[in-house]
Amino acid sequence: MRRKTLCLLLALAALLPCRAQGTRDRFSWEYGADFRFHFDNREFAYSQDAITPSMTVAAVVLTPSVGFSVRQSRSVEHRLTAGVELAHDLGSQTDRDLFREVLLYYDAHVRARRGSFEGVAGIFPRRFLEGEYSEAFFSDSLLFADRNLEGLLLKWSSPRFNAELGCDWMGQAGYARKERFQIISSGAWQVHPLIYLGWTGSFYHYAGSELAPGVVDNHLLEPWVKVGFLRPSTRQEITLKAGLLAGYQCDRVRSSEPVFPIGGEVTLKGRYKSLSLQNAVYFGNNLQPFYGRLDLGGNKYGHDLYFGAPFYTGFYDRVEFAWMPALTRYLDLRLAVRAHFSGAGFLGWQQCFGLVVNLDAVRWREFYPGRCL
Repeated sequence: MRRKTLCLLLALAALLPCRAQGTRDRFSWEYGADFRFHFDNREFAYSQDAITPSMTVAAVVLTPSVGFSVRQSRSVEHRLTAGVELAHDLGSQTDRDLFREVLLYYDAHVRARRGSFEGVAGIFPRRFLEGEYSEAFFSDSLLFADRNLEGLLLKWSSPRFNAELGCDWMGQAGYARKERFQIISSGAWQVHPLIYLGWTGSFYHYAGSELAPGVVDNHLLEPWVKVGFLRPSTRQEITLKAGLLAGYQCDRVRSSEPVFPIGGEVTLKGRYKSLSLQNAVYFGNNLQPFYGRLDLGGNKYGHDLYFGAPFYTGFYDRVEFAWMPALTRYLDLRLAVRAHFSGAGFLGWQQCFGLVVNLDAVRWREFYPGRCL
């Protein structure tokens, strides 16, 4: 069935013209492709209680898609897209199934007098999210492994204010499958040419299955302020961001008493042309207190309950140096080295290489008057 779906999508992409004849300004056939190569070599302490194991992750992903757009008016446009995600973990001998997930979504744009609105529904790429999310919310591993959202995303964008609200439905309740969904939100307001106020939030519902009943709540909110020391530019940047991470967690099966972890994160980022240096420091409570706890079925909560990097358990310092050359508008290249530290000292480091070819890079450009971030 998956092979038939892929063949159909490729056939449509090859046969359909880019624009329908006679309806040039109203109806357009579209096709696109997104290719990703990801390499991440992780070297951490070798022990059974290591925060994260040492390993090398390398994978390739290709996402071809076809669809059409309809321009209802000068300010309203609709798009329907269908695609398929093909992926392979390099070196895997058992991973022979290239067909990972089907993409199927509706994307609408409405341009207003003071900004633009976008609504996306269905199964769509995670890159539609445009907010600033700390790695306390989403680790770099999750962002690559879970590349798509299933649900709804609403966005508003204007020169001085932008916000987004989405829902990712991750699991439908079943005999062994847990019911899971996450509501995420982010926004920013430019109160001064160099000062921004914003928030990031996550409401995660981790319910049970017939084999392992029970519900665990995991909610996290981060109000933040960011100060720039240079005029906004795509070529150079020096910013200091400080946020307060406040959580609410409750394992309703084990205990009715909730836990309220709290901490602060300060991130200093500098960029000059294609080079960037970033230092993020977290200090506070353990944001993942139930990580090693077992549900009633004997399964570890672990990464199923927490999507953030596993280092946010106390003092944590991350330094990253990256090179991101400006090649073309369709091609992104990134080389990075990351070092991780805790209160006890050096934890480990990563060497990362990423290559992204996105033929859909200039989508809907005329609908965006600009973003404050």
